[in-house]
Formats: sequence, C-alpha cells, structure tokens
Amino acid sequence: MASDPKQKDPGILARVLTVPNLVSVGIGLIVFWVIAGQWRTPGGTVAAAIIGSLVTAGVWLLWMRLGRGPSIAGSVDEPILAYVPTTEGRPTPTLGDPDSEAAQAYLDAIAGLERATKGQVVLVSSSSPGLGATTVAMNLATAATRMGRRAVLIDADPSGGVSKYGRTEDVPGWIDLAAGTADLDEASRLWKVDDANTLPVIPFGSDIPDRGDVLAGMDIANIIDQLTEHADLLVVNSAPLNWDSSLPQVATHADGTVLVVTPEVDARQLSQIGERFADIGAPIIGYIVNKADHLLDKRPLWRRSLKRTLSTFLILILVYSGWNALSVWNSWQNVERDTYDEVALAELPDVPPPSDIGEPLTEEAATAVTATPTEEGVYDTYMLVGSGFGDILADVIILVMLPTDGSSPLMVSLPRDLYLPNRCTQGYTRLNANLNGCGDDINGPTLLSGAVEDFTGIEVDHFALFTFEGFEQIIDEVGGVEICIDYPVRDRKAELNLPAGCTNADGAQALAWVRSRSTLEYVDGAWRIMEDVSDLTRNDRQQDMILAMLEKAAEFDSPQEMAGVVRSLTNAFTLDDQLGLSEVISVAWDLRGLKATDIVRLKVPVSNYETNDGAQVLVATRPFDALLEEYFAAPAEGLPE
Repeated sequence: MASDPKQKDPGILARVLTVPNLVSVGIGLIVFWVIAGQWRTPGGTVAAAIIGSLVTAGVWLLWMRLGRGPSIAGSVDEPILAYVPTTEGRPTPTLGDPDSEAAQAYLDAIAGLERATKGQVVLVSSSSPGLGATTVAMNLATAATRMGRRAVLIDADPSGGVSKYGRTEDVPGWIDLAAGTADLDEASRLWKVDDANTLPVIPFGSDIPDRGDVLAGMDIANIIDQLTEHADLLVVNSAPLNWDSSLPQVATHADGTVLVVTPEVDARQLSQIGERFADIGAPIIGYIVNKADHLLDKRPLWRRSLKRTLSTFLILILVYSGWNALSVWNSWQNVERDTYDEVALAELPDVPPPSDIGEPLTEEAATAVTATPTEEGVYDTYMLVGSGFGDILADVIILVMLPTDGSSPLMVSLPRDLYLPNRCTQGYTRLNANLNGCGDDINGPTLLSGAVEDFTGIEVDHFALFTFEGFEQIIDEVGGVEICIDYPVRDRKAELNLPAGCTNADGAQALAWVRSRSTLEYVDGAWRIMEDVSDLTRNDRQQDMILAMLEKAAEFDSPQEMAGVVRSLTNAFTLDDQLGLSEVISVAWDLRGLKATDIVRLKVPVSNYETNDGAQVLVATRPFDALLEEYFAAPAEGLPE
C-alpha cells in the first residue's frame, strides 16, 4: 500500500462546525438581535455585538467546563493512552504525516499500551459507530510498526472499513481463515509503512450468516497462536459493542480492549461499558480519546475565550451588515422603473424661435428660454417630479445639482407654469405639460428632462417621480416633518388647517401646506390672505419639505431602520432605469450629515405673461446660465433675485 492516499484536509469548517461552537454562537446571535432591536443606533448595534460576543464566549466556556459532565480523566481506573486530534480526510497520519501531532499521539499510545499490558492481542472497539475505532486500529498498528514492533492488523468488523481504506480485496480474509477455506498467505495483505517496514493486514473476508459459529471453533484459536509466534502485537479492529453478535467470539481471544471514546463521553457510563467488555473476555486496558482538538489546545482557556469573543464580534457585525444589505437590495429590486430614453430625446429637433411661430415674447424672455450648455461632468443632477393628476401634469419640478468638485449642493424649483419650448409640439407650452410625453416614442419623464436641460443648460442624469399619495407616504414613513408658522393657517381647497407654532405635520397636512395657493392666516381675530403668498410660494415650501425629509433621513438610528423605510416606500416613487443601487449608496454617503442650510437654493426670476390664446403663464427674465454665473461670481452678496 502507498504511504497515504491523497485526500484533502476537510479544512476549517470541520473544526469550526462543532456542537459547542454552534450552540454558543447561536445563543450569541439571539442575544445580539434582541438587543440590537432595542438599541436602534449604530453605537447600540456595536454594543449589542460586543454583548452578544461576550455571551457567546461565556456559553462556550461553560460548555467546555461543565456542559459534558465529568471528564473521563480521573473518572476511570484504566489509563488514557492518547488524546488524538481530528484526522478526517487524512485518517492515517502515521502513514502519510508521521511528524504530525496526531501521529505522535499514536506513538505515545503504543508506548502507553506496553506499560498497560503484556498481552499480544489487543481488541480496538467503541460503544457505538462513528467514534473512529477503525481509524484508531489502523494507526495503532502502523505506529507500532514504525516503532519496530512486529504488528499485525486484523479487521474483525463486518463493515470492512480497513480494506475499504486500503483499497484492497476483502476476500479471502479473517472469516475465511476461521472457516478453513484460506490460509494465512492467501488472507494477508502487506501495507508499506516506510522504506524499511511493512504491515501485514488481514481483511474481514467473506460475510457468512453463521460466522459466530465459525469464530467459536478451534481453527481461529490456532490461527491466532500462529500469528503470535511471529508477531508481538495483534491489533484487532472490531465492531462497536452490541453491533455484532460475533463480537464475544472475537473478544475471547483478546488480552484486553482499547476503547475509543470522544470528549463528549459520559464518564459515568464507562463503568457499565467496562463491565460488558469484561464479561465477554476482553477487559478494558486503556482509552483513546478521539477528536480531542480542544483538549490538546495548549493556550489558556481565557485566551481562547478572548479569541472567540473577537471572532464572534466580527461575525455578528458582518451578518448584521449583510442582512441589511440584502434587505436594501431586495427593496431596490421592487422599485418601479421608467425608461430614460436619451437617444430618442436627442433625435427631436430644436424648437424654432418664438418670433418664427408667432409668439410675441419680449427679447428678454425669448433669450431666457434656453441656456448655454454647461460643461459635461460639472454636476451630478437629479430631477424630482411630483404629480397629482395621473402623471398628466407635473405639479412639482425640482432640480438638485451636486457639484462634482465637492462644493455645496444646489437646488432650484422650476415653476410648473414656466413658458418654454416643447420639443414634441415644436411650440411653446407650460413646463409641466412635458410630462404628457410625446406619443408612443418618448415618455413624459424623458421629455420633461429634455425641457429642463434646454432651459438650464445642465444635463439631467436621473429622475424620480412621486404622486401626491406617494408624497404623503414618504412623509409619514420618516415620521412627519416640522412646519413652523406665526399664526394659524387654513386653506379649504387644499384641506389645510394648522395651528400657530411648530407642528410635526403628517403626510396629509404636509401635502396640503405645499399645495396651498391661497393660504389664509388668522391675525387679530380675522382671517386674511397670508402676505406674499402666490403660486411661486409653493416652490419654496416644496423645497422646505424636500430638505426636511433629507434631514429626517439623516436621523435614522440604524441601517436596519433605513432598510425598513426603503422596503415600505418601494411603491411610493418611480425611478429612471439608469439609476443603480451603488450610485444611490454613494450619494447617500456623500450627503450624510448634510444640513438644510448647507444647500444653496436658487430662484428663477419670472414675470407674468399672457399667451396668444389668453393663457396666463410665467416667463423667465434671466437665462439660467447667467443666474449661475452671477451666483458663483459673488456668493457673499446672496443669491440673485
């Protein structure tokens, strides 16, 4: 036989996924989630992870100390021959890795066996399957051979594990010898242990129904006598106790039993097991504790516990972060999308000058309907659109500009009645009419983005649409927004009714506040029109609400809470199909901690205008690019009016 088949080590999982580890980490996870649910802050999450890690280490420590009952050491009269670490994947370290800790343990076991008994025939067994008795028997035999002992390995276990491992024929073997149908030369195999030594191995042989009667005969006794004349150690691998009816016949010829146990053995039951083996003629002469990795760990228990605490802390944080990331991703997948067809938009022709289509705009207004395009890449831009009429007309149009150089963000509300070129109609319409789209070729958000780009000279990168119902839902989900006023106000048409002072308005009241065009305030016992209230006042209020929502979002106590809000709002808005989750996360990170006062709020100067067909609209009195130039040229003097 070759030195050792090429079998891979099972890796760290085989050593990590143990009952003590799984139980302790499981309890730590439960503690973590319970505490993290109460302390809904990033700091609270870390504190919960620390406490959960300490609980994990504590449970594991108690398990190591108390969880398995009395230790086998000190509870039995027979010696512990060896503590052997886990060897799955490389079951015979004495062959393939003679310098390993496991191989040395078997060499120590042979030395201990010599001190424990003068007998030549040693039975290797266990109380139940799966404890590694076959592995131990093979390694004891090869270790004895390495030490210069003349050893023979006999497989008396009907499962035939030895021959399976050695990849040799099972027949003829042990049973065939007992039946007299084969001799020793025919039944023996030779395993090469090293360059100087070989190990004779006798496999189980034929599986016959009456093997108990065969093994009870005198032939087997004669065979053992022959073997002991030429060998000084016979290692007999047997089936576990009570798992083979022929075990008593095999045990009769043994001088004693090496019992294979694991660290989980209940030492109080060992006396009963010992009595059973003594009754069948093979009393226990020693124990080998298999899979005893933690018992072989020479580090102090406190140091191992500290390592467990730190490892569990990292695991909990990773699990927590991964769970929230998965929640956000699932929520993101459920957000409604609309196509942003920039290619189709670019194919629409420019609108002729107003004079060519019979619209008598003043020269000042005519030059303000478009702006010189801004250099590409100066801003990352997002167009926010609100509508309450089935996406037919836009009621709210806000452009948010994030300078790529890291300077202060800018926000501008574009009046919905702004009279501008419409690429679809090839004439002039209100800005909000672009949300109608252009037939089946271009949808509303795309056409509206084009109109905003033409007016501001700034390319719109992404858009987000929400309805009045969605606006209310967003406000309610972030816990309302604060509206502060000097006097009680009302607007029956908008269903507005707020008291004086500061009110944490819900979604319905916040919507009424931003939609109100004829706000009345109660002053000196009478209702009057609020000063300076007009349709343009709604633009300021809309911006106030957007900024208030951003500040509310910054107050979320934990990523878990943020993920919950995102999940609940997946049906509250529609995003363009080019906006990716990574970009959203990046923008959210860049805007973290941003205050409302940090955002520059631009105003578009306008005047009233009556169109040819008698419609009352608004026209810009200054090109938007000129507005930006004036602001950046003299920021200390305030925003241009």
